[in-house]
Amino acid sequence: MERITRIAYNSEGWRRPTGEAAAQEQSGTYNELNRFGHEDWLFRNEWVLDGWRYAFIQGVGKSRRALLRINEPFDVTLFTVEPNKQRRYVARLREAEALSDEQADHAVAAFRTAGWISAMEEEIRQIGGNASAIGDARWATDLLNVRFRLENVDFLPPGTYAGSDDPIVSRHRYQLYKLDHEGERPENPGPAGSALPPNIRSAFRRAVGPTTISPEHARMQATLMRELAGENPGARVVRESGYIDVLVETKDALLLYEIKSDLAPRTVIRLAIGQLLEYAYRLANPKGKRIVLVIVGLKELSTTDSAYLNHLRVEHRLPLQYRVVPL
Repeated sequence: MERITRIAYNSEGWRRPTGEAAAQEQSGTYNELNRFGHEDWLFRNEWVLDGWRYAFIQGVGKSRRALLRINEPFDVTLFTVEPNKQRRYVARLREAEALSDEQADHAVAAFRTAGWISAMEEEIRQIGGNASAIGDARWATDLLNVRFRLENVDFLPPGTYAGSDDPIVSRHRYQLYKLDHEGERPENPGPAGSALPPNIRSAFRRAVGPTTISPEHARMQATLMRELAGENPGARVVRESGYIDVLVETKDALLLYEIKSDLAPRTVIRLAIGQLLEYAYRLANPKGKRIVLVIVGLKELSTTDSAYLNHLRVEHRLPLQYRVVPL
């Protein structure tokens, strides 16, 4: 599913509020009244939860319920209207996901714990905006409504403007539009473990650098640990041992579980398999126990996904399994 939407103008690359968009908005709108919009932090890419950037896109907000009913990732191309009225293509987000109310609440709680909400409020005050509007349902009900992985962001060159015959020239609203014309999507050339369950409100891990586990990941990890402990009485069930999401050690086997909370099972497989192979290679196994690699996702495999996984098992002889842990 591919869509296109307008985002409010920001000369700082959507990393912090600038107050500029307020002059472009109609009188009485959120941005005009408060001198900022939630999109102003869209690409504040150091604020990441387990590889996910949780953010806000106005157009997604108006279509969020419909997107949640479909329950599939979507691609969206972003454009903005510059002060000179030119429409500029900004970026394309691949496999973005709309947040449910529960997901949004957990993500906001994680933002608050990390101090990011306080940082947003301070930056609003610095430009003379109304910081009290953040999180106030009287102004706006959603602070976050979408998430995407940083590697799935394709930024367009700064000079990528719409031509006079491009359909987006006549599109003014902040809503998701269907892509129905080639000109609406410009090409881009591209650029020791713990037996205790995680704290779902704020869980942190260390890999190359500090990484915050996403709320969805933490909830799946806690559920999986409970299930595995019940299924394997007497076995060692630990999390984050050698960065492995969950490790189960039985009398004759070592089972390594890698969790990915993406909606698309094919994406889950792609993201998890490399990590599992590396963990299995590094894993100390002095007794030569059988190693099983288990990919954990939110949704059941489709027929195509199952065929792909079976191909990896048969043709490449990888000891892979797939397990569903729904939220």
